[in-house]
Formats: sequence, C-alpha cells, structure tokens
Amino acid sequence: MRCVDGTKRDEEVRAMATIIDGKTRIPFMRGMLVHHLIQRGVAHGEARDIANAVRDLLGKQSEVSRKEMVRLVEQIVHERSVEQAVGDLVFWDRQVTRTMVEREDGSYPFSKGLLARSLEVTGLAPEHTYDIASAIEGLIVDMRLEEIGHRDLERMAVELLSERHGEEYAERYRVWRARNDSNKPLVVLICGPSGAGKTTLAIALANLLDIPRVVATDDVRQMMRLTLTKELMPTLHASTYNAWEQIAGSSLSENPVVAGYREQARTICVGVDAIIGRCIEENTSVVIDGVHLLPDFLNFSRYADSAFIAPLCIGLTDRNEYEKRFTRRAKKAPSRPMHRYLSYIEEIFEIQNHMIECYRSAELPVIVNVPTDSIVATAAMVVGEELADHADIRKIMESIQKGKGSKES
Repeated sequence: MRCVDGTKRDEEVRAMATIIDGKTRIPFMRGMLVHHLIQRGVAHGEARDIANAVRDLLGKQSEVSRKEMVRLVEQIVHERSVEQAVGDLVFWDRQVTRTMVEREDGSYPFSKGLLARSLEVTGLAPEHTYDIASAIEGLIVDMRLEEIGHRDLERMAVELLSERHGEEYAERYRVWRARNDSNKPLVVLICGPSGAGKTTLAIALANLLDIPRVVATDDVRQMMRLTLTKELMPTLHASTYNAWEQIAGSSLSENPVVAGYREQARTICVGVDAIIGRCIEENTSVVIDGVHLLPDFLNFSRYADSAFIAPLCIGLTDRNEYEKRFTRRAKKAPSRPMHRYLSYIEEIFEIQNHMIECYRSAELPVIVNVPTDSIVATAAMVVGEELADHADIRKIMESIQKGKGSKES
C-alpha cells in the first residue's frame, strides 16, 4: 500500500503544472492558493474547493502563464460567487507573515482583532467593525507590506468607514484618533439613578476607550462616612432614595426626597472634584459613575483647559424593567435585596426625574431607555460628539489631515 500510494503521489507531482512568471518558475500547489484565500476571509472549505477546481481545470498542462493562472482562479471564484475581496490572486508570490505597525513610540504587530475593537468607538456593531478590519488586513496582505505607519492604517479605516457606512462614522473615528494624540486626560462622568446600569456601562466604556480608572461615587461616599459621623452629616449615612428621612420637617425644599438627595450629592461632589483634580495632575483618564454627579455641584468649566470633560446622564422609565434589574442585582449581591429598592421605587423615580431635568437644563447629554446591548455604543457616540466640539480636538484633526502628525498639547 505504501508503494502504491507513493507511486500515486509521484505521478501527481510529475503532472503538476508550472507557473511561468517572468524568469521565475513555480510549481502550482493547491496549499498556496488555499492559504492565499483564507488570508482574505474565504472559509477553509470553500478555499480548498476552489483550489481543487483550479487543479482540475489545469488538467495535464505542464506550464501555465501568470496571466492565464490568474484568469483561471478568477473564473472559479466568479462561478462560486465568492463575496470576499480575494486580492490580485498572485498566490505564488512570497507572502508577508507579519506586518508591523510603526508609531512614534515604537512598533507592534498588526492585529485584526485590536483594529476591529478600536473601530467600535464609532458606534458600529462588532460584526461590521470586524468586516472592515478584515478588509484592511486583505489590503495589507495584497500590498505585501512588512510595515505600515499608523497614520496610513488610520486613513485606510477612515476611507472604508466612509465608503461602507457613511461619513458620519468616519468622522467619529477621526475624533477618537485625534483624542489619542492629545496630551489631555479624558474624564467621563455617568450619572443615573439606582439600578440604571451605571457601573456596568462605566466598566464597559472604560474597556472600549482604553481608560485605566473607574471610580464609583458610592465608594467615595463610603470613604467619607469614615470621616464624617452620622451626627455631623446624617444624609451621608443613608441611601440617596431615603436620605430625605434624615431631614424630615426641614424647609430646604418643597420636595423632601429631592432635598435629601441634593444634600448628599453636594457633599459627595466635593470628593469627586478632588478625584478629577488628581487625575488631571497625573494626566490619567477616568470614568466616574454615580447617582450623585449633578452638574449643579461640579464646575466643568474649571477643567476645560486641562482635560476633556464628558458628562452624561442615563435613565430608565420602564418600571417593569427596573424590577427585573433589581431582581438580577439581588441574585448577584444578596446584601442588596430587591425589596429594599422596590419599596422606594417612587423616590427613585423622583430622583431620576430631577437629575434628568438638571442635565437637560445644563444642555448636557441624556440617554434614556436605551437597550443594554447597545448602550455602550450609544454612550461612546455621545462622548465622541462632545469631544468633536472641543477646539483642541479640531486642531489635532486638522493637523493629521495636513499630514503633520504632531501631538498637540
């Protein structure tokens, strides 16, 4: 059996056509074509079938020209209605196994996955960003680039975003590329009522935007409780939705629920202000989430020259959805029982209405009733739009378009 099998293999090798490419002679090998197609996104089984069909078309030809070989492969690809961009189909040329992306701070291997992830800041769904990253990878492979500048990579992304999804998405990507070239930290503030998903959004947004710090105002409150006694600051030692019980009978406001909430928020914002200041000193971006982040108590203009400040408010008006979220939270954190929140559901909605009103009065973004599976992309778009209005970002974008590529301070 070995001898018979070996004889068959020898006959196959002897019958293999030779590709004549100028002065170069290369034996046609199906594996080379399969690899070429797979690199461009064709499924392995489809790539193998195409290579087999090309072999069958060649028959017992001993030689085939470069032009004829490309024509044969194009014919099979067309017949099979392969949708992927398959490149120049000169599959026998030397393939680049790794492409390095050159930056000012060094170089790193090109990664389709990382590129796709970076494109998600535009608000596109992951499957669309992956398609664009795959197309860019195909272009890099076709050009047989061993290295590429990060600016050229970004231009490819911008062109494909504009071509496939519109200039709006391309512009969002330009904004985030400019943000990465800035020397100023980004401070994202996410305000929202209990159970709205602030912390989940903060962590996901920090991962997406490559922000190293996430701080919750609940943690700030807990720290402040250690230094400010209940006798000194009674509302600080309650939850936001029942802080009003600590000031019963007070004439601070016609609405005691809002009065208690605001009194606690005012105290917590002192600590938030300190965190922002420290992050600016260290030039470190941060996402801060919490129910306490009222624009009334945070002077955003104070940091306008030293950081990019992006405040936004999220809300949920569907009470049934609130109950579902509190139920899920109770299962994950037994110390936070569902009934405690549901018994104060009216107060939670009063506080939510007040914070939304504060943000709208201050002409700051409000995101209400956005599904959990799309809120991260929505928030990223909102933050990007705020960045796009910043003069420093516009300067950097203009500099990049002119080809300067220098960092703006």
